[in-house]
Amino acid sequence: METFQSAPRAVRHDTRIVSMLAAAIALAVFLIDALTPLDIAIAVLYVVVVLLIASTGNRTATVATAWGCVILTLVGFILSHDENVSGGALARCAVSLLAIGTTAVLSLRIQATTMQRKRMEAELQRQRDALKRSEAFLLDAQRLSLTGSIATRLPAGTMWWSDEAYRIFDYPRDMTPSIDAILARSHPDDIAIVRGAHEAALSSVRDIDVEHRLLLPDGTVKHVHYVAHRASSENDGGEYVGALMDVTETKLAQEALARSTAELAHVTRVTMLGELAASIAHEVTQPMAAIVTSGGAALRWLNRAQPDIAEAQQSIAQMVRDAKRASEVIARIRAMARKRDSQPATLEVTEIVGETIELVRRELARHRVDVRADLATPSPTVRCDRVQLQQVLINLMMNAAQAMSAVNGPRVLRVATRESDSDPGYAQIVVQDSGTGISDENARRLFDAFFTTKAEGMGMGLSICRSIIEAHGGRIWAESPDEGGARLLFVLPENERRDDEQ
Repeated sequence: METFQSAPRAVRHDTRIVSMLAAAIALAVFLIDALTPLDIAIAVLYVVVVLLIASTGNRTATVATAWGCVILTLVGFILSHDENVSGGALARCAVSLLAIGTTAVLSLRIQATTMQRKRMEAELQRQRDALKRSEAFLLDAQRLSLTGSIATRLPAGTMWWSDEAYRIFDYPRDMTPSIDAILARSHPDDIAIVRGAHEAALSSVRDIDVEHRLLLPDGTVKHVHYVAHRASSENDGGEYVGALMDVTETKLAQEALARSTAELAHVTRVTMLGELAASIAHEVTQPMAAIVTSGGAALRWLNRAQPDIAEAQQSIAQMVRDAKRASEVIARIRAMARKRDSQPATLEVTEIVGETIELVRRELARHRVDVRADLATPSPTVRCDRVQLQQVLINLMMNAAQAMSAVNGPRVLRVATRESDSDPGYAQIVVQDSGTGISDENARRLFDAFFTTKAEGMGMGLSICRSIIEAHGGRIWAESPDEGGARLLFVLPENERRDDEQ
């Protein structure tokens, strides 16, 4: 800081010395020109005074000095000559004035050029400093965001990588970037993806967007996301500018979230089965009681003096039918309670809805809910997990029943299946109640995790429903119909649509 402060003082000191020297020379020239009878153009020496002042870089001082020298020249000429002025004296005076003027003009031009050069140098330095700052910011931003830059010139294949790209690929800084180097780091199962992206660039595709894995020498697996844009289109090739993002942590977080969601969905299913214990017991007890009744009837038909084989066979057939029904109920319960991965299958929507209604019918009856089903014929078919779809339907129906618990009038639950009008190629399922409805404030947060309007609720039911539906390629939403109550709708891609996409 002390050095910077002393520099202006030194400049001002030098300027004072130059000014004093110029003043001394001007005084000497004036005295010689005015008081001596020399027949030479002494006033020409005023150019030295102008040059000295001009060397300070002060344009105002230079102009003032030039005019001062002109005045001194004229005053000296008048003092040194009487009325009889010779032509030579006038010529010498004119030469002196011309020299002073020319020197002043040239000095001002030089000053202007110097100032312009200094401004250009200052601007260039400012740009260099800005570029250095930008480069520093970019390096920090890339390091913090785990994003590297890659530039590729095709068809030569010349590449440039940023420092962060070298770090992502785990290569030393002196390694020459190339597509072979990228392939060497690519996971064996994803090499085809990388080659496909490179071939797309060779065929001049405008934008490239791929995700793949890297397998590093130490066995570490990285997930990366590469996006590139064609920056130029020349006759001899083009240049791609791209970004390589290390998304390993994001992928691991997504996988952990998916596992947590699956665990939570399983817990919710088991909890739901506990709440439906009475209905389940009824569903199992009813066919078991029918089996006992049919067995007793069959024994009576056989114990007759003349056994009635036809009636006995009919009773036994009823026993087999009821046993299968009980077995199916138990299998559904075990499937819902079992912890397992999603098992998509081709299902008829109407069949799943009918099974679910029967499973919760006793619970709905306990809430005095009148179920009205409007199921499409023929049934739309979807490819999804049976248990997860039943979990969604049970959750929506039970929520509807609980929403109508405070209603004094009719409690009507409408369940419908149909082809979606707003989403062609999708099957739509509608669950509508005649409860108190959904407020505008709650509608925006209805499917958020941990949001609930029930004092004892966890706020995870509808959030899990949304996760299940979206995982199957559908969407779920809520509406407030004009007639009151709440309407929950979700759509799933029909099986034919899924087959076309695959």
